[in-house]
Amino acid sequence: MANIMDSISNILGIDKVNMDGKLICIEEQHDSNASFLLSCVIFNALKKNYRICFILFHNTMNHYHNMGVKFGYNLMLLKEKHKVTVIEPMKFIVSNMGYTCEQTANNIIHDIFLTIKNEYDKIVQNNEPVTIIIDDFSHIYNFGCNLRESTYYVRYLRSLVEYYNKSQLCIITHTYKDEPKNSVSNIFAYGLKHMADLFVKIEPLETGYSSDVSGNITINWKMDDIRTKYNWSEVARYIYKLSDRQVQIYAPGASALLA
Repeated sequence: MANIMDSISNILGIDKVNMDGKLICIEEQHDSNASFLLSCVIFNALKKNYRICFILFHNTMNHYHNMGVKFGYNLMLLKEKHKVTVIEPMKFIVSNMGYTCEQTANNIIHDIFLTIKNEYDKIVQNNEPVTIIIDDFSHIYNFGCNLRESTYYVRYLRSLVEYYNKSQLCIITHTYKDEPKNSVSNIFAYGLKHMADLFVKIEPLETGYSSDVSGNITINWKMDDIRTKYNWSEVARYIYKLSDRQVQIYAPGASALLA
């Protein structure tokens, strides 16, 4: 199954570009599933011998382990070998219920990000490259964070990966198409689009369910020098089909399979 992830990495372009110090943002629109894109980021990082630091607000470690087994890697085994670090904020909050009543939501989020930095520091002290993956950043609004605070935390994480030249950051955030454009989740995703070096949007079909196609992918490299080097258009659009152990990607209107 590794060749599937290789093909998707090639379509995204992350197999060619040095992603150190860079931010990948994935916007997952409601009724679509971006897990295979995160699996591709993970696969590409592991192939280049990067450590993985998961911050899982939404899906569990078991979810990504099961995805990984389908596509050729074993996250549980890598965790045992200390190649994968997992931070699950919801477990953090539950285990600290005794003080959360006395602190503001922002204090709680601050403590979570302090935990992230501490784990990150442990990795980089060994001079190991690392990929930080956050799924799903929009959940911090459930803890009472506002737009200004959430943007601050993204900048904070971005500064970490820029400071240490062997690390990269991937953030997935969820949006709802039916929400107004001025909703917090949509504004946040729009802001991330402009902060990211690579912005990928995954969304369901406009026409609804189809047995042949699962949805649309939009790929937007924000760096002119990279697009010029590889002769990539500013925006590339594809359609994809998910099945249990397959991801099929096509250019719109084309019959040739890309991945």
